[in-house]
Amino acid sequence: MMTGTEKVHGTVQEAPTSRRSLGYLLGMTIPMFGANIAWVSYNSILLLPLVQKVVPAAISSLTVGIIAFVANLVGILVSLLAGILSDHSTSRVGRRTPGILIGTLVGFPVIACAAIFHLSLTVIVSSYLGMQIFVNIANGAWWPLLVDAVPEGQRGLASGLQGFYTLLASAVSFLVATYLNEIHRPDLALVLMGAVLALTGLICAGTIRRSDHPADAPRTLRLSQALGVMFRVRTRVAVFFWLVLSALLVNMGLNSLQYFARDFLAIYFSLSDPDAGLRLVGLVNLVVIMLAAVGTGLLSDRIGRRKLIVAGALVSAATTALMALTRNFPAFLALTIIRAVATGPIMAVIPALASGLAPQEEAGQYMAYNNLTTALPSAVAPLLFGALLNLHGASTPASFVALLFLAAGFYLFGGIVFGWKVSQKALGERFH
Repeated sequence: MMTGTEKVHGTVQEAPTSRRSLGYLLGMTIPMFGANIAWVSYNSILLLPLVQKVVPAAISSLTVGIIAFVANLVGILVSLLAGILSDHSTSRVGRRTPGILIGTLVGFPVIACAAIFHLSLTVIVSSYLGMQIFVNIANGAWWPLLVDAVPEGQRGLASGLQGFYTLLASAVSFLVATYLNEIHRPDLALVLMGAVLALTGLICAGTIRRSDHPADAPRTLRLSQALGVMFRVRTRVAVFFWLVLSALLVNMGLNSLQYFARDFLAIYFSLSDPDAGLRLVGLVNLVVIMLAAVGTGLLSDRIGRRKLIVAGALVSAATTALMALTRNFPAFLALTIIRAVATGPIMAVIPALASGLAPQEEAGQYMAYNNLTTALPSAVAPLLFGALLNLHGASTPASFVALLFLAAGFYLFGGIVFGWKVSQKALGERFH
């Protein structure tokens, strides 16, 4: 870790121990708002109804699962490559800025293509796959900023801000995208989410322009070399990878209904207006998670982060199992609120823990691995749960019961892995 100042290409790079202003942290973390506007709007709201316009309803869930699985796997590889290449970038504008700008600015027209061209399965796949590719280029370059641009004492705050932007984007998506879909204007939603993505990338690049310096010339890495070292690290931090695995399992539970929530509300509770129901459930869930993330973030300083994460995973498992046992919508909404409270510490604390465990010299690669905790479940969950919903040819209430019980199992397993392998002793040794 650098101390004092360090010269890079003849310029003086600020040490990561120097405090950042709140304005800097807000500007630096805002790409999480743009990225999650794109992700949530497409994944949870637009992809399924768009696919249902061009394929038979009986196979729509499985089709969505296959599209999301392939596109998210491509996005994962892109994110890993973007993180590794940004570690070695010698561009004049910095190590992380090129990837952030390419991902957000090119992502705009690629996402919007589904609003411009005649709708077909090919157009939907191209738009969705392009969204995954370019958002992950930006994200792969962005996550290392938590390590190389934010001092350790402010990483919890920076992580909290990115979590706030993530949840705020989800709330805006459920308000705006569901409304535009309800009035049959998904094209406007696609253009809007692409534009927001591009704007947040420009804001971030402007914010970090004086603190994002290029790597030394000898560290330049070609794409072929990056592919070769994608899953090899020079400094192995075992507890980091156990943290990633446990977070990945918990996020599998969290992603279980992400792509199928609209159909779930229509079939499981026989709601006449599933878009309105999705908007209500989504907003209640996100507002409670926001409040819980802030509250548990403060509480973690008093009682410890590990206890809150383990408790959050176990309570989420219990409430998800109870959701499978009720067909009463108000009871389901109450359980959603309890689970949202339990999800707060998971959203607020895990990224901060990951950034503290990542080696400074391999920040891009390590934080790309951390990105797997959300990216891989986004790939596997729709395929796994989509196939489960289509076991009998179409989604039924019984198939959603099985989905919820399986999601509860993922929460439980993630909490057990975290409590067993991410010990306080291992964390203390690494931070020391």
